[in-house]
Amino acid sequence: MKHDVIVIGSGIGGLTAALTCARAGRSVLVLEAGKQFGGYTNPFARRHFHFDPGVHYIGEAGEGGSFRHLLDRLGLDHVEFRELDPDGFDHYVFPDYAVKNCKGLDRFRDRLAADFPRERAGLGRFFRLLHDVDTVLSTAPRMRGAADVLAVLRRAPQFLRWSRATLGQVLEAHFTDPRLRAAVAGPCGDLGLPPARLSALMHLAVLAHYAKGAYFPHGGSGALRDAYIDALESEGATLKRNARVDRILHEGGAVTGVRTVDGTEHHARVVVSNAQATDTYAMVGTEHLSRRQRAKVEGVEHSYGSIVVCLGVDGDLDTRGVGSANIWSYDSTDIDGMYADAAMSTVGGSFFLTVPTNKDPDGGLAPAGMQTVELVALCSSAPWRKYFDSKTMRRGEAYEAAKREVADHYLERAEARHLPGLRDHIVVEEIGTPATNLSYAFTPDGNIYGPAHTLAQVPPFRFGARGPVEGLFLCGASLMSAGVVPCAASGRDAGKLALKHLAARPRVFPSLAPRLRAAFAP
Repeated sequence: MKHDVIVIGSGIGGLTAALTCARAGRSVLVLEAGKQFGGYTNPFARRHFHFDPGVHYIGEAGEGGSFRHLLDRLGLDHVEFRELDPDGFDHYVFPDYAVKNCKGLDRFRDRLAADFPRERAGLGRFFRLLHDVDTVLSTAPRMRGAADVLAVLRRAPQFLRWSRATLGQVLEAHFTDPRLRAAVAGPCGDLGLPPARLSALMHLAVLAHYAKGAYFPHGGSGALRDAYIDALESEGATLKRNARVDRILHEGGAVTGVRTVDGTEHHARVVVSNAQATDTYAMVGTEHLSRRQRAKVEGVEHSYGSIVVCLGVDGDLDTRGVGSANIWSYDSTDIDGMYADAAMSTVGGSFFLTVPTNKDPDGGLAPAGMQTVELVALCSSAPWRKYFDSKTMRRGEAYEAAKREVADHYLERAEARHLPGLRDHIVVEEIGTPATNLSYAFTPDGNIYGPAHTLAQVPPFRFGARGPVEGLFLCGASLMSAGVVPCAASGRDAGKLALKHLAARPRVFPSLAPRLRAAFAP
């Protein structure tokens, strides 16, 4: 059977693209490589504890937010969210300083200024830059041409000035106190790079993104994923699990379909790939790429992998000190140094801690009277690559011992700093590594954020929505950025491009456009 659209992968970007097309009356086939749909929105359960290792908070989900609007337009207005503590949805904790990031950019600025009165002038300049970034982000979806872009940049004069700066350079230009620099860089783990290497504008975009409030899906990430799946099935879409695509079929420079690893071919005029761009281009075939495209793919630096410790704990553990917030816990204000240590070892000096049952107390995330705790630490994938070719649950004693050592390193710190007695209350424990990410999310090198957010790999130098052959479109973490909302937005855009392509009259000579695009691709 031939479909109008085939979607490779069912992360939030792929699901959004699929639903965009299905609601427009197009026949859609979603092919998921894994056992479950959802990518990083796919939860898992152990003994009735439910864990969401890929979703910890979402911005723009409140009334009037861009993600709320996107969901409503897709007919998912019934999806609910719980707002995290607006007085402190993020806590940045260092040995000699701690601060809570709160709803409202000006409130956060004033909070920092009260702690660092000598830095008021720098804070004023920094937050004006942050407001400029927020202006550009909020206006970008409505831009229709060069005149719109120029008009926005006139309203945001600092945006261009710092567009090619690292976060470290911006912090150095605005602040002198290392504690303040560290506090402002506190959530850099959301993009997985230290200040010295992270694009300043991407970090500022994260701060602006959550300034309108931070939210958690009611019922966890699985409820969000299931809402998409139910809607797709209602629209008549076909969804297949355990259907890994190994080849994107094309002829004369235009897509004709895909082939799965079992040799089955599915045909369509349009393919949308939610796989990361390096994998997507490989499925096209490197022999069909231009020299510039091959160089771009071969030069990609992937983001870090992660260690994830998921705990089911009893109700006697006192988690009120964490509340519904996320804790970013650091051994030092030298965040660059801690990242360097993590790159050379299986453990590092920082981690992220959260108690999802505090975020969503009535969401069914744990048995009655129980709680869930999740701890995440960024890590290099290098020490774990030796296990990549082994099947999950069969990686051997050395792998289990390595997981245990890393988990104990972080649990000891979490217990000492934030949750006293934590290990005495554990009922269920699961430990994930970059090898886990590879097994379940099929991400290159077990990464969690797509291409690393360095200056060389952020828009406009990231991958574009149009693939190297006509009728192929991309979505997901390789495009705008990582995270639920950017990936969903990329899926919406890919879906719109797919519909536009389908509405156009098929070309008699389809090969010219993709060849020209390949020749001049960035």
